[in-house]
Amino acid sequence: MKAMKKFPKDSRALVMELDPILESIEHGRQKALIKIRKGKLLLTLCVFITLLLSICYIVGVNTYISFPERYYKLVFIPILVGALVGMTIYSFFIGGHKAAYRSVYKNKVIGGMAKLIHAGVNYAPTQGIPERRFKEAGLYNTNIDRYDCEDLFFGQVGKTGIMFSEIFAQEKKTRTDSDGDTQTEWITIFKGLFFIADFNKNFRSWLTIQPDFAEKNFGWFGRKIQGFSSNLIRLESPDFEKAFVVHGGDQVEARYILTPDMQERLLALRNRYGADIRLSLQNSELNLSIPNPKDWFEPNIRLPANEFSQMQTFINQMCYLFDIVEMLDLNTRIWSKE
Repeated sequence: MKAMKKFPKDSRALVMELDPILESIEHGRQKALIKIRKGKLLLTLCVFITLLLSICYIVGVNTYISFPERYYKLVFIPILVGALVGMTIYSFFIGGHKAAYRSVYKNKVIGGMAKLIHAGVNYAPTQGIPERRFKEAGLYNTNIDRYDCEDLFFGQVGKTGIMFSEIFAQEKKTRTDSDGDTQTEWITIFKGLFFIADFNKNFRSWLTIQPDFAEKNFGWFGRKIQGFSSNLIRLESPDFEKAFVVHGGDQVEARYILTPDMQERLLALRNRYGADIRLSLQNSELNLSIPNPKDWFEPNIRLPANEFSQMQTFINQMCYLFDIVEMLDLNTRIWSKE
């Protein structure tokens, strides 16, 4: 993935506008860290006591040789109790405080930064683009058995309505080996950022624009195989043809949408966001998938709430996606599209 564009305004000036909020959050972070340290101490003590009781039990059983062998299995009782106590300690003292800090930081700091960058943009950290919308884009034609989404940004960037979030979609594969044992494997369909925007032209047909793996891997032969598709769209730009394969429901409308200028913009988009991006256009909307293995918009409780480098990262991540509107010139309204 290419380097992210820096926020054009002075980022420090933007961060300073959040100072009152950051001061309050930092106070809460310090209190949370004290409780987390206490939780780690209790967790260590719990592990020590569990191991001690287990060892004492085994030694006690070995001392009385007349004990049946099945008594050894009872050693799992202190281990089980210790595990339950340990999970309770972690949830109450460690995981719970980390989750609470994460929630407050995301809502107040990341949400506040989004508003300062674009006043028309809202942020809902626990929400995401629904599975139905992801499927309807038609970019990944496979079954989805597990779907997670978070960090939803939605609203207006200039004249353009946008929505994007992180998405993790998986397919469940099961197979039975020669011994009759069933094995389950989770295959990642997509992990990354999914972006939806109002397109600047009205159209009634549909388009998918995907990486041209066939021509890239098989050259002339791959291009011939593509030709058997009834809805394949051929365009004049050789660079665009090498990068993408386009399918659509209407040849004329496809050229109305994918003008030479738009093809150049999509190539620039590919250069910046990676060769594996996929797009679809339908219902006068643009859908864009950007594969990305990393988790974005995740505050680190070990860093001060006003740590500038962390906040700069979040600003860059937001602008990295807001920039799509400018790169595709979506705010330029075409004819009746106002």
